[in-house]
Parts: sequence; structure tokens; C-alpha cells
Amino acid sequence: MNNKLYIYFSWSNYMKSLNLSEVAGALKAGISRITWRSVTCGSKVVKVDSLLAVANALELDVTILGNSRATSANFAADCSTIGVSYLVLRDGNSSWKIHYMNLVDEFRRTLDPRLILLPPPAELSVDLKAMLAGIVQSLCDELAIDSPPWSLRRYDLEKPWFVSETESLKASAILESPLAFRRNQIFVGSNFLQRM
Repeated sequence: MNNKLYIYFSWSNYMKSLNLSEVAGALKAGISRITWRSVTCGSKVVKVDSLLAVANALELDVTILGNSRATSANFAADCSTIGVSYLVLRDGNSSWKIHYMNLVDEFRRTLDPRLILLPPPAELSVDLKAMLAGIVQSLCDELAIDSPPWSLRRYDLEKPWFVSETESLKASAILESPLAFRRNQIFVGSNFLQRM
């Protein structure tokens, strides 16, 4: 397995609580001490098999919420906040509408909170992070569930973002845009999250 995975788990406190040395952990996992360190010290990119070896050695379950290589077999994972973010990074910023709306559809279909649990990666542009936060908040409001803490963060955009760039629609977007978007200076129509 050669896929790479961005890690959003802090191992340091967990490792201290186990009182497990780097050498002992690496031996238990059957990997090199350098690979063990790479995984447990929060290296930005590690191989999935290395992560699984460490997790197995520590008797932890791993759920992968995103994968930058979309296939029909892992479509649901690619519809998480992490998954769609990496798909946008891979396909270019203009692809956000397709990938973000796939998240909307998958979340409404499954009602799986794991899809929206994690924040987008740091590499994603501020405006697309803000858009994703607005989408996640709107979905949570729709279902009357708590929004994940990362989505409540305010994002400072350099200028207001009108999703519909048509001048005649900007005034109605200001009035219709849900608070989840307006708070980050993003303006959308009332039917923004509806598929036609």
C-alpha cells in the first residue's frame, strides 16, 4: 500500500500515557525506529501501512476519512471534509463545487458525522476553508445537530465572495445567504445546497 495519508492525530500525549519507548514501539510494530518516529511525531505525510502498523502495535482502531485518489470503492471516504479538500487540491480550486456538493449529498444520504468531523488541511485556501465551514454548519443546522468546533471558526476573507458572480443576483444573495456563510463574508442563494 503506497498511498500517503495526512495525519490529524496527536500521538505525543498518548505515547506518554503508555510509557512506551520509541525502540520498543518500533519493534512491536515491526517497522524501523525512524518510521515509528515519523508516524508518532506528526510527520505531515506517512504511508498508510506505517500508520496501520503503529496503530496495530498500540491496539488502536484506525478509520481513514479521506483519500486523495478517488475511486468508486472509496467514494464515501472521499466525500469527507478531508477527502473533498484533497480532491480540490488535486483537481484545482475551480473543482470545489463538484467535490463539496458530493460531500453534501453523501452526508445527507448517510447522516454519518465522521464525514464532517475533521477540518480541511492547512494547504487549502482560506476562502475554500470558509466555504466548507459554511456548508458543514448549514448541514448541521438542517439536521439540528452540533457543528464540529472547527467549522465555527471565523475566516477573514480579503473581500466578500459572491458565489454567483452575476451582478443582478448579488443583492438577493446578501439577503438570502444563511448566517453560516454570511459570517465569513460568503454570499450564496437560499437554494445553494440543493441539487437540481
